[in-house]
Amino acid sequence: MALTEERTPLELTTGEEPVVAKPLGAFTRPSSNQGWRSWITTVDHKKIGILYGVTAMTFFAIGGLEALLIRAQLAQPNGQVLSPEVYNQMFTMHGTVMMFLFAVPVMEALGVMLLPQMLAARDLPFPRLSAYAFWAYFVGGIFFFMSIFVGLAPDGGWFMYPPLTSEIFSP
Repeated sequence: MALTEERTPLELTTGEEPVVAKPLGAFTRPSSNQGWRSWITTVDHKKIGILYGVTAMTFFAIGGLEALLIRAQLAQPNGQVLSPEVYNQMFTMHGTVMMFLFAVPVMEALGVMLLPQMLAARDLPFPRLSAYAFWAYFVGGIFFFMSIFVGLAPDGGWFMYPPLTSEIFSP
């Protein structure tokens, strides 16, 4: 070791060559770097940004299908495509999906993917927290869409104003 070099905190002196200690347990990065498993366990900001973008576009397509159902109901007078209850649910879910499952996550995808590159940073400050946020968003979106199949979908409209969401105004 030269006089100008300093020991790093993880450097161990066992013999002639210094050995750098490897992190254990929760501090190790996922070892998969190929295949589907690498996408599920990733903490790389570029992959997380791509996951956000692909998931947001999938939710955008589902929101577009909801919009088509709404427009099909309104295409003819007394449309019989959807019942009044399901129409209110589709109307509410469409607005919620487009704002909270598409528009906001697309901006987050761009931020997660591009911001570290623009700042010349190696990675995000908390990569595991970013991965957790994506999986919470994904699972939350799945549960949101499952609510319509069990009859618990929101039906208060886009604005969710309390007088309009009461039983008197909502069939």
